[in-house]
Amino acid sequence: MVKKTTFALFFGNRGFFPAKLMSEARKEISGVLESMGYDYIMPNERATRFGAVENPAEGQIYANFLEKNKGKFGGVILSLPNFGDESGAVAALKNAGVPILIQAYPDELNKMAPSERRDSFCGKFSIMDVFVQYAVPFTILPPHTVSPSSKTFKSQIDYFDRVCRVVNGVNLKNA
Repeated sequence: MVKKTTFALFFGNRGFFPAKLMSEARKEISGVLESMGYDYIMPNERATRFGAVENPAEGQIYANFLEKNKGKFGGVILSLPNFGDESGAVAALKNAGVPILIQAYPDELNKMAPSERRDSFCGKFSIMDVFVQYAVPFTILPPHTVSPSSKTFKSQIDYFDRVCRVVNGVNLKNA
């Protein structure tokens, strides 16, 4: 049987959005991965504000986490529970050296008040644009936003697992 990829989990945050979105996302995505038989690593929730990255300094903390755990993960899942911060994401992931999947949570029409709004749809475009400017390779899959509890997200994870295994296999052969 083929060994599944271990993923490093990254959560992008923009400070004025509700903090509860970060803790909910950390629990939801890790729970979905566990239910699918995937291993994951993520920094302690206290390593940064809300266990997420919202500026370049926190991005460097995350980059250090990846460096410390190099060889223990084969891909990064960049989750946007809200808009996220582009400069923090670049600082964190510009030298990741493994495939990066960008996932954005959908807004819910009945939760658009400032206390519940996500705006991940626009944040994903912004992070993708900045990643292109900095030549940070990434993977995106349709639809543009997806709930981690959906069958679609689970299919995306299985697909991304295969991407990681191919890319990492090629990288090993070229090392």
